[in-house]
Amino acid sequence: MESIRVIIPAGGSSQRMEGTNKLLAMIGGLPVIVRTVKAFTELNYISEIILVVPEDESEKYKHLINSYGLGDKVRIAFSGGTRRISVYNGLMAMSGDDGIVLIHDGARPVVSRKIIDDCIEAALRYGSCVAASKCTDTLKTADNIMFVERTLDRDRIYNTQTPQAFKAEFILELHQKAKEDDLDVTDDSMIAEYYGHNVKIVESDPSNIKITTKKDLAMAEALLDYCE
Repeated sequence: MESIRVIIPAGGSSQRMEGTNKLLAMIGGLPVIVRTVKAFTELNYISEIILVVPEDESEKYKHLINSYGLGDKVRIAFSGGTRRISVYNGLMAMSGDDGIVLIHDGARPVVSRKIIDDCIEAALRYGSCVAASKCTDTLKTADNIMFVERTLDRDRIYNTQTPQAFKAEFILELHQKAKEDDLDVTDDSMIAEYYGHNVKIVESDPSNIKITTKKDLAMAEALLDYCE
């Protein structure tokens, strides 16, 4: 099987967490970041995990990961001023440039093995993919004075998540171009889109939530209880 590596950007500011570092908050008896990393260390076919954290907090995260016995596959890289820079730094820290690379939010701790496997399979087949859940709300666009412009076709609308998976040489090339062009993007699939590449959607589940507020912590805890 091809080498499969994981980049986990974890340099967010937790601005909406009222002073709590969301990555260190506890869910199901584990810190969020530990549960996220553990989702990948438990998979034998994952060869390497690059955890991308602020340089001034790197020793704290290294100690935390080691204290839960997860350090064998995990290496630390330093985050940058944007998510794109942080992911690029993670890519540069990999020990090889072959196989498949999964990029997954550090604050998305309840990702399932099925989603991970589906993304790997899609990346092998199509070169790039993104996990996304089908939109169930009716979505409308608004004009600049907040009147409805139109209703969107929700059958074609998806909520983007992670993992996002790519053939390694493909994502390395894309990120190098994005660095040279100083591209302003919010996720890695946008880089592929910008340079004209097709990105396969891997249908995921709304339960693959990202921790953004304290309410999300309670929701993640409930999801863990439900799954168990």
